[in-house]
Amino acid sequence: MDVIRGFALLGIALMNVEFFNRPLAALGDGLPTGLEGADAWAALAIHLFVRDKFFTIFSILFGMGFALMLARAQAAGRHFTTPYLRRTVALALFGLVHGMLIWAGDILLSYASAAAVLLAVLLGRGWMMWVAFALLIAVGFAFNLPEDAGFTAFLLLIDALVLTWFRRGAAAGSLALQGRNLMKAGLTLYLLPAVLLALLGGIQWRAEAARAVGPVAQMSTEETRARAEGERRMKEALRQQAQQAAMEASVMTRGSYADAVKFRAPHFIADFTRAIFFVPMAMGLFMIGAWLLRSGAVNEPLQHLGLLRAWAWIALPAGLLTTLASAMIATDPGSGQARWMTAGGLQLIGSLPMALGYVALLLLALQRQSWRRGLGWLAPAGRMALTNYIGQSVLCSLFFFGYGLGFWGMPRAQQVLFVLGMFVLQVLLSRWWLARFRFGPLEWLWRWMTYGARPAMRVEVQAAIAGP
Repeated sequence: MDVIRGFALLGIALMNVEFFNRPLAALGDGLPTGLEGADAWAALAIHLFVRDKFFTIFSILFGMGFALMLARAQAAGRHFTTPYLRRTVALALFGLVHGMLIWAGDILLSYASAAAVLLAVLLGRGWMMWVAFALLIAVGFAFNLPEDAGFTAFLLLIDALVLTWFRRGAAAGSLALQGRNLMKAGLTLYLLPAVLLALLGGIQWRAEAARAVGPVAQMSTEETRARAEGERRMKEALRQQAQQAAMEASVMTRGSYADAVKFRAPHFIADFTRAIFFVPMAMGLFMIGAWLLRSGAVNEPLQHLGLLRAWAWIALPAGLLTTLASAMIATDPGSGQARWMTAGGLQLIGSLPMALGYVALLLLALQRQSWRRGLGWLAPAGRMALTNYIGQSVLCSLFFFGYGLGFWGMPRAQQVLFVLGMFVLQVLLSRWWLARFRFGPLEWLWRWMTYGARPAMRVEVQAAIAGP
């Protein structure tokens, strides 16, 4: 798991670095326009092979961590719920500090929210799960426009009904979702929003194409008025987004650290509440990860070579083809909202099989001694994933933002080289650190907050990680 986690860290950095050089308000805008040469190829490669794939891997790994923590607690006869809740609250605190004080693209707060709901779904009673989803719906209506909150509430209601169906017949005192039901529920939670997005975009795209070739006179007064209102809302949303992006670029390039925090904190919280629909998607990936660990596919790969080969040689190419289809439809909203929605849905659909294919390729490679030695260098970075994830944000913010060195706007191809250099440095520092200490700094603090007792930090030289 540590090697996979280290690999995921590299992908996360390759994706995130763009938004240390570009406003986060443009996160949903796809590929930046006007790129040429190496910059265009680098941006396209990241879009096809990295975007949405590595947060998917990271989420799956989080689910594996949940299953492993539960298995160890059960084996030792320890209480699970209280330490898990402490761990989740600590993760939320890390996310708040990261998102408000360092970089607003944080994912940890969303993970903590999904982890809390996951506990209610897998170990709570049915009414607890419904209360958790009701709270998510309430947050959506409290901080979003009614039409946006209504669609989010619709998705969350379907998610809750799906989970209720899969939970039927669950025995008290055990996981509410067992075996294949755990995997099926996870796939449904993740894929449902993606499929709906692609379908709705496709329907709208087809309707627009029909209107384009048909006489305008055939549209009723109501249809004409609704179309005009939709276009007005879209233009207003784009105007507000452009205004926020311009303000963000100004603050991050010319403002002080205090200016950046003042701008960043409220927008981070607002973006989190607007993306509340992401919580069930992340929870679905957690469930897939929990199933992977409990099934033995990850910790006993030799017993599941057929499954891993299917992911590597069937799922990965299928996901890539879906991603390519998405890119052929649209890589930015300039092609129209309907095409962009369709492309976005296909992008999310293709990301899951690609992520599973990446994991499978790594697990298969680790079965070979020649590959194991080289890939083993990633393990220390993976053991310090939390420290390295937030460390990447610290390094990038100090390098790119105006209150640091001010290299905002670095060309895309150079960003890739920057990330590779930063990651090599993190791998070497992680290896050096874990030769002397048992945990990364933030992992040590997280463990302390989880179990309520300060863990021993230093290790003997003989216990240092083995060389490659």
